[in-house]
Amino acid sequence: MTAWEPGDEVDAGLSALRVHDALPERTERIRERCLARLAARRRPPRAGDEGAIRWRAWLEPAVALGLCVLYLAEAVTRALAVYH
Repeated sequence: MTAWEPGDEVDAGLSALRVHDALPERTERIRERCLARLAARRRPPRAGDEGAIRWRAWLEPAVALGLCVLYLAEAVTRALAVYH
C-alpha cells in the first residue's frame, strides 16, 4: 500500500471537481422532516395500540422460532436421507 502524497494526481483530480451544496431552504426542510419523524417515534403508544404491541411481543418470536424449527427439521431429514 502506498502513502498518499499531496502532489498526487488524485489530489489534482479531486480539486477539479465542483462543489454542489444544497440550498439552505432545502436543508432546513429536510431537517424539519427528520425532526418530525424522530418526535413521532418518541410519542408513547396510544391506549388501543398497547394490546397489539403486547400481542406482537410474543407472537413474532414464536413464529420465528417455529420457522427455525421447521428449517432445522427439514435439514436433518435431508441429511439423514443422504446418509441412508
